[in-house]
Amino acid sequence: MVRNLLVKAGVMFFITLLTLGLPSEEVKAAKKYLSLGTGDPAGTFYFIGAGFANVINKYVPEVRMIAESTQASEENFHYLIRKKMDLGLAAILVIDPALEKKLDLSALRLFALGHTSDRHWIVRKDTPIKSIADFRGRRVAVGSPGSGALVSSKSELGSAAKIAFEDIKPAYLSFSESITAIRDGTIDVGLISAGYPVASLLDLSRTVPIRLIPYTEEEIKALIASHPYYVRVVIPAGTYTGVDTNTLTRGVATALFCRQELSDDLVYKMMKALYEHPKEKDAIHPQARQWNLENMFRGAEYTTKYIPFHPGAVKYLKEKGVWKELK
Repeated sequence: MVRNLLVKAGVMFFITLLTLGLPSEEVKAAKKYLSLGTGDPAGTFYFIGAGFANVINKYVPEVRMIAESTQASEENFHYLIRKKMDLGLAAILVIDPALEKKLDLSALRLFALGHTSDRHWIVRKDTPIKSIADFRGRRVAVGSPGSGALVSSKSELGSAAKIAFEDIKPAYLSFSESITAIRDGTIDVGLISAGYPVASLLDLSRTVPIRLIPYTEEEIKALIASHPYYVRVVIPAGTYTGVDTNTLTRGVATALFCRQELSDDLVYKMMKALYEHPKEKDAIHPQARQWNLENMFRGAEYTTKYIPFHPGAVKYLKEKGVWKELK
């Protein structure tokens, strides 16, 4: 009898020890792992996404966010639609082709809007190419398959300069590959669509004399008239070594989209982490400064026609007194 009591007491003691050990395990199990789609390591998306993930991981302890290098906008958008990713950066221009393909966007929500992704058409300084019209017959980088850059290249060249892909020799290169190809002289025109200054282009300009090909005022006006998500951007002279004139180009607002299933509380906490630690956020990249409450609705009128803000984001924006009701 005494032995049975001792055995039972031992079992209870063991169970108590396990119970005492549970809180740390429960906390560990409760940590939510999230994936955030970024872009090519040569572009701004990669730096922005990785930096955002670090800030959120620091200030939202129940989250472990992993920034993933991808083909950027279109691939991130499709991963979100297919529920293969939790958050993703994407230029809002990817919405139009998704609608044309009749893709279901109901599982997506808008987390925030921030920097513009700016078109850089890059040539070596000694090339005779001076304008977009001169691209005809040339080997031109247009973006990699699955990228928003490829989507926009088709619309931009056609709308702004009446150039079809049949008029050029398209090179389906990523931003990194485009930089390498300009350095090696294997293409005539390189391409990066990212918020300036782009680190890889800064590096290239220090070793290879380059120019940026601008749009004309007429081309920009035609582009914006046909595609309302574009905005006028001027890359200032001196941004890149040897580029001593302002470059007129287009920008398109970048969105951070997320899955509808993310809880309101979690999205609220992630918004709070990003926007209430501006020194850490802004140190990520020069374009991270554009991810602020003042720019939150740049491109929102177009975007929210198809993808509304996540309720957790709405809660935070209302709390900060900046929420705007959109038609």
